[in-house]
Amino acid sequence: MKDIHSNADTDKPSAEKTISDQQICTRKLELENKTLRAVLDSMPDNISIKDLEGRYIFDNSSHCRFLGAKDTSEVVGKTLFDFFPIEMAAKFHAEDLQVLRSGKPIVRCVDEAVDSGGKRVWMSVTKMPLYDEQGQLLGLVSATRDVTARRIAEEQLAKLARELQEKNTQLEDDLETARELQSALLPQQYPTFPSSASHEASALRFRHFFRPSSSVGGDFFHIFQISNSVAGVFISDVMGHGVRGALVAAILRTLVEDSRAYAVQPAEFLQELNRGIAGILKHAYLPIFASACYVMIDIARGELRYANAGHPTPLWIHRGRATAEPLPASSKRNPVLGIFQEAEYHSCGCELLAGDTVLLFTDGLFEVDDAEGKQYGQDQLLRSARELAALRGEELDAHLVDEIQQFAGPKGFTDDVCLVAIELDHLIED
Repeated sequence: MKDIHSNADTDKPSAEKTISDQQICTRKLELENKTLRAVLDSMPDNISIKDLEGRYIFDNSSHCRFLGAKDTSEVVGKTLFDFFPIEMAAKFHAEDLQVLRSGKPIVRCVDEAVDSGGKRVWMSVTKMPLYDEQGQLLGLVSATRDVTARRIAEEQLAKLARELQEKNTQLEDDLETARELQSALLPQQYPTFPSSASHEASALRFRHFFRPSSSVGGDFFHIFQISNSVAGVFISDVMGHGVRGALVAAILRTLVEDSRAYAVQPAEFLQELNRGIAGILKHAYLPIFASACYVMIDIARGELRYANAGHPTPLWIHRGRATAEPLPASSKRNPVLGIFQEAEYHSCGCELLAGDTVLLFTDGLFEVDDAEGKQYGQDQLLRSARELAALRGEELDAHLVDEIQQFAGPKGFTDDVCLVAIELDHLIED
């Protein structure tokens, strides 16, 4: 008996130790479960686990709130059909069965759903099978994230993009219409001198090169046939380019026609034009002005008179002598159009000979940079004109434009460009 009692006393501490170890493991497991629950509850994603019958056996706080339940106890044991409209629940349940049968997860970027309040929401969805340590299928794990705000933002962005595209299309149509209208405002055919002469027999011949930097531009020119022996040529460059320049150019075009009575007096012509445009532009919030030059040629007298309003000086090319030079300038500087309404302008004159050509142009012709940033410049334009002075007709300005374009390279002209060539073929009797 003594030995028996002795063995019992010896086994008692071992049993107590086993119970203590089990308690420790239980407490540790409980702590791990609480920690895992705390982690899952802190996540914004909706996480749930269903058994093989589609019943919820776990969900975190986010999923619980999404279903409109107060706590997990209101979710566990229930199915999708207890929380979603029947059609939507049937769709989700069919996906669950697909995952369970195939063993392959489903990952979908966006899925439309309805929350507990009946509000339409979008969720990113991941569903995958859950196995135990022996590989036995236990159920299904689902993780969803509310991406409603992102989806709404994407829809709004897509809507804005469509509206912007529609507006851009309308703007492009409007610009194309404006381009056609601006092109229609340029001379569609040149007058002949005298008016009864053919273009080949005309004493004065005209050519032009016109290229806006965008759909429309602020450069334009106009040719008057004042009489059978007198012509007037006007060229202008509105500050800036694009729609604003084109609008001011259209206003100037109307004022040019209205000032026709002054066409035989270059200085007075610019003065009247300036009064008109300055009177209009003074109401504009931004300063807008235009440079301009008006040339009057009398082919009976072989005489040229012109006035300049802050515009690049025209070039006077003598084919017979193969020389080129700027037209003589007034000793007084004349301001651009549109700034000072009562500004005064002064004219200059020179004698023209048969074979002479006068080139009028805007600064976009020579303010051109090459690939290294070096500008072509007005001085180079004059040198090139001197080298090409012996050429006649279209060869002269065509070679000049081609040379500048080659200088600029792929970049080409970056500003509006307008070039008008006036060639005196021969004098006529008045």
